[in-house]
Amino acid sequence: MINGKQQGFTLLELVMVITLVAVASIPILGQFSQASSILLTDEIIQTAAQLAQERAEGILADRRSNGYAAILTGTTSDALTGVYSSYSRTITVTSPPGGSGCAVGASCKEVIIGVDHSGRTRAQLTFILVDY
Repeated sequence: MINGKQQGFTLLELVMVITLVAVASIPILGQFSQASSILLTDEIIQTAAQLAQERAEGILADRRSNGYAAILTGTTSDALTGVYSSYSRTITVTSPPGGSGCAVGASCKEVIIGVDHSGRTRAQLTFILVDY
């Protein structure tokens, strides 16, 4: 006690502080919800990129083992199973038109690998195979 008076907060002051803290915390809690949604989207995109890379490495291994002619033009889809069953992967192999970066006298095939999740394209990988 100082000068015979008690020092401290009244009940009304405490209620006001609690109300202000509650109102101020609403936008902060909304940010946590948004952050978790963004993290899930980032995880989906990362997984899709890894699935595209995996298929690209398989195509390059097939070319090394069986030759350039083994990579046929056309569009195919891979059936993904297990934890990846919500993803779909499409591989399109075309003979690109002249002037598309293919060396003179060489034969080229453009490979496009697309990975979709829930109907949206989440990753796309494009490269050119060359037969000298």
